[in-house]
Amino acid sequence: MNKNNDAFEHLNSDSHALWDFEAQDFPLPEGSGMGRLQRYDFNDLLRLYRSEFRVQRDCVIDTSAAETELPNLLCSVLLLSGEMLLETPDGKQYEITPQSGIVYRVRDNGTRFLMKGGQTLRHIGVAGKISGLHKQLGEALPGALSCFSSFPESGVVSREVPVNTRLRSLLTNVFAPSTSVSDPLQEIALEGISMSILAEVARTIMASDTEGADRAPLWGEHIFDSLTGYIRGNLDAPLKTDDICQRFGITRRQLTQLFQVSAQCSPREFLRRERLEHARVLIEQKGAPIKMVAAAVGYSHASNFSKAYRQYFGETPGHTVRLKATDIYAE
Repeated sequence: MNKNNDAFEHLNSDSHALWDFEAQDFPLPEGSGMGRLQRYDFNDLLRLYRSEFRVQRDCVIDTSAAETELPNLLCSVLLLSGEMLLETPDGKQYEITPQSGIVYRVRDNGTRFLMKGGQTLRHIGVAGKISGLHKQLGEALPGALSCFSSFPESGVVSREVPVNTRLRSLLTNVFAPSTSVSDPLQEIALEGISMSILAEVARTIMASDTEGADRAPLWGEHIFDSLTGYIRGNLDAPLKTDDICQRFGITRRQLTQLFQVSAQCSPREFLRRERLEHARVLIEQKGAPIKMVAAAVGYSHASNFSKAYRQYFGETPGHTVRLKATDIYAE
């Protein structure tokens, strides 16, 4: 127990090196870790949350909002790193990962975050008022957004949102250095990013009207697991599109179609995601040196790896290493 307390003291004493934005640290429930949270309110119509949770042991965080405003909020939960379950007041649970977020509207308080220990979660939440959406888009929300106009009997309406490349880039910008320092213009920058996130999320939901019925062709269903398994097993290799196509007997067009339908991204984006997610595991769980990690996930130059890592996670590999060095994940 003393070791854990020492880790927390180190976090507080070296907050500039370990946190990317200014806010007050707070302990997670029952001594399960530390967190930091910022909230921005823009024009009484848009709200941004950015937070980090250094989770040492499994914990649950209850969320709440004023009962008069809660039913009018369309909320999103998105992650740059880590995984958690979101439990809505009706008892349903949704898995939130860097690849899949959620947009929801609830009538009553009782939403909870269930987080496993041994990880760092970087969370972005954008909430917009339904009245603001109606003002912008009309009284009848278009397409798949129309489901948010009213509540079902359960008092909860939700849609999962795949995190595509555009959305991922916007989420990373929430933690970019230009928006993470004491800058009089940072709120203007964050407001623009928040509006773009909300628009991209809405666009993704609306696109599901036409894409939701799509399925991978029969040949794709048979080989997709083998194909992704091969990629994950060769992250250190210089994988080339033509070589993969030849190995699995498909064309470039078929390969692109398969990934767009089955993974909602291009083959190149999938490979980049798998490499960087595996790199984070090697750093956080194995404590591997950065140069070794870069080589293990197919980067011949550590500088290129660091740049890609920062663009994907919103923090440098060195930042992740420093977190590991605090022993915050120790039992």
